[in-house]
Amino acid sequence: MSAVKLLAGTLQQHTVAWRPLSSKLWPRKLWCQALLIQGLSMLLIAGVAPGVINSIFAFELRNSTGLRLETIWCWLALHITLVSIFARVARMPAWWRWIHGVFPLAVIMMQQLALPSTVYFSGFVVTLLLYWSVHNTRVPFYPSFPATWRAMEYLLVQHAGDRPLHVLDIGSGLGDVSLFLSRQRPQDQVDGVEIAPLPWLVSVIRATFSGSRANFTRGDYRQDNFARLDVVFAYLSPAVMGDVWQKVQCEMRPGSLFVSSEFPVPGITAARILYPAANAPALFVYLL
Repeated sequence: MSAVKLLAGTLQQHTVAWRPLSSKLWPRKLWCQALLIQGLSMLLIAGVAPGVINSIFAFELRNSTGLRLETIWCWLALHITLVSIFARVARMPAWWRWIHGVFPLAVIMMQQLALPSTVYFSGFVVTLLLYWSVHNTRVPFYPSFPATWRAMEYLLVQHAGDRPLHVLDIGSGLGDVSLFLSRQRPQDQVDGVEIAPLPWLVSVIRATFSGSRANFTRGDYRQDNFARLDVVFAYLSPAVMGDVWQKVQCEMRPGSLFVSSEFPVPGITAARILYPAANAPALFVYLL
């Protein structure tokens, strides 16, 4: 690992001169960068040993190419090393570097299972419906904790007592927070907005069969108007907290609350921080 860091540091020093040009050619989307890095490493390996790439893509680890499985693992280790170096040079986030390392291993291991193609297609469909436009919103699916639901109820009681509030859960997922708050505080109007089809559908079905007054909309919270809201709850991603805060500041009324689970707004001090439970993320409370 230290050798990888040393080589990556050397490459970073030699890329300063062409960085202005590379910044124009290099894609901004992280998933595009990841695909390019994986492809570049595979091209380099294919230039040295084309049979390795052919065997992997043809699912022929033991037969026509004559390559032993042990040899494939050696080339795979080289591939993981290369993509780790490239990801570090590209200054990708640390968690993407882990993905670069785990992804090739997962490909080889799944090939050994020889599962039917329908399994992969089903997994693709479920993943698509669950994460949908995460490449655009930069917000993956995060299920919330029961302790978080109870902490939100506590905050609403402290903020307004029995006075009815209009609450919006942005990125509402399966609807846990909205359904709980609607049940505990029937005087409030609790809405949830979710862009991914599968979680949204699940939340609508749950609300229908439970008789909940919570309302779930499929859409992008960025298109919503926060001016009508008393409280906004978010469990999103650190990548978008700055943008969310700008929208909150521009649209929400003075005296309203913005609550973020786990991810604070960068550069902004929260009015208070709640720790619902030992295994639950902190709640960062911002008073407008």
